[in-house]
Amino acid sequence: MDHPLSTPKWTLPEGTTLSRLTREHLLRTVESNAAAIDRPWHEVVSADPLALLSAADAARVADTVVTRFQEVEGRKLFAGCEIAARERPDLYVLRSEAAPLEERTDWPDGVVADGDNVFEHEDVTGKVLVVREVSEVDRLMREGVPEGTIGVIDDAGGTMTAPILEEFDAVLCLAGTVRSHLGIIAREFGVPVLMNVRLARALRDGETVTVSYSTEAQNVDAYYGEEAKPRAEVRSVESGG
Repeated sequence: MDHPLSTPKWTLPEGTTLSRLTREHLLRTVESNAAAIDRPWHEVVSADPLALLSAADAARVADTVVTRFQEVEGRKLFAGCEIAARERPDLYVLRSEAAPLEERTDWPDGVVADGDNVFEHEDVTGKVLVVREVSEVDRLMREGVPEGTIGVIDDAGGTMTAPILEEFDAVLCLAGTVRSHLGIIAREFGVPVLMNVRLARALRDGETVTVSYSTEAQNVDAYYGEEAKPRAEVRSVESGG
């Protein structure tokens, strides 16, 4: 029986520094532990699968990955929800508060952002509402989302905003890909969404923008080397764009 580490299953390039570092350090730890065990591979797996990666190993890998990530990226991890940033401000920061602006010198006049379109839909004009915290979702569940609202959110998982997703006219997500959970449920609800939105400047609550959801949907394999479709644009109506 071939040793499974001789032919790793990970054949696609990682899309982020965090996933790459995690894979590298986990694999390195498992390889080291496997080399120290003087038994056939099938006996190790059937007898004690955790021998290759103990809880202590996992904790060390996590600490190493976080440290290396901050060294490589020069920033903290983006939090998927505000509780992570509140409880571990040494590790996490909200994407809305720390996401770097896109360093482009060729932003077209009036374009304030762009993103990957989940599915084709007519263009949407509406007022921006930045939703960062669960408390804001709770308030909107009680009071309702104002008509004509384009939600701007951090969480590509979509879990936080799922209860009110249908009430938005459209959504801009600062994270994720068209394969993310938010993209999946957006298709089910029929709510137009841009994922992985890049900002020319911070979007402000109440400003009016037009989003080109009529742009061709992004190829789901574009993140793995396939030809990417043009990104949909977000134009500021107030600036005359």
